[in-house]
Amino acid sequence: MSVYTQLSEDDFHYICQQYQLGQLVDFNGVADGIENTTYFFATQNSKGAQSKWVFTLFEYTNEQALPYYLELYNHLYQKGVPVPEPQLNTKGKRLITLHEKPGAVFPRLPGRPPKDVTVDLCYQCGLELAKFHIAGESYPEQHECPKGLEFWQASIKNFSDLSDEDKALIEQTISEYLGVIENLPKTSCHGDLFHDNVLVSEGTLTAIIDLFNASYDYAVLDLAITLNDWTIDIETLQARAELHQAMVDGYQSQRKLTEGELNALPVMQRVAALRFWLSRIDTALAFEQHQASSDKDDHAISTKDPEQMKALLISLH
Repeated sequence: MSVYTQLSEDDFHYICQQYQLGQLVDFNGVADGIENTTYFFATQNSKGAQSKWVFTLFEYTNEQALPYYLELYNHLYQKGVPVPEPQLNTKGKRLITLHEKPGAVFPRLPGRPPKDVTVDLCYQCGLELAKFHIAGESYPEQHECPKGLEFWQASIKNFSDLSDEDKALIEQTISEYLGVIENLPKTSCHGDLFHDNVLVSEGTLTAIIDLFNASYDYAVLDLAITLNDWTIDIETLQARAELHQAMVDGYQSQRKLTEGELNALPVMQRVAALRFWLSRIDTALAFEQHQASSDKDDHAISTKDPEQMKALLISLH
């Protein structure tokens, strides 16, 4: 979530009309996140009842992949996974076009991202991620991750600031990855289930959000991505074994990991760190290009530090 494109009151009247949401009450931009423009807004129907919504305008997300993401949301919602249901507009479509960009509306679910990660929340997160993976097995579309193996290999040539040591680290991690993936199960994966992509209310995980890095991938890699964020302090690089175990236990309460997945998990945690190190470099470069071509004040846009993930990768070796 972020704000790249400033939206006006007229824009939100148009959104309300297109999705038949009632009268606009208020709206405000959300500065968290790095890839798309996101706003919260509220509406009121003819009886005075108010509803809260999220509008996302897609800035850098691959437009061709948007139907995959939105229908995955709907599929998971129908299967009982706690994700927001993308709304249909008056034409029966989930997307509208605004400022020459695609956008979508979701209900704003209760809760906020957790400030503190606890054993109980890690268990709940593992449990819900497993439900996500189980439900994702029946989703018919398969979208390969654009930040996967080919991207990592190309990064060695494309990112000019990488040192020889960086390149060697990337190559080593890729080699380890290729050595463990045979026969590992794949499913629809979230791809970015950091703790700021869940909502929690009164100690209960109420929603999984931001599926715009979802893909058909190895389930254990998705678990590894989540473990890295939830159970390792990114500032100190200290792992908390009790949080790690709670998440794995929660996951296995719904879906048992295979022997191959359990053996591959440490490697996949290194691969997860690699993915986010390189993808953050890529995002930072895109942001620099956006700044260079824009005359607007983009103070609301935030990016994340690639060096944190590089340090995590080194610490996991």
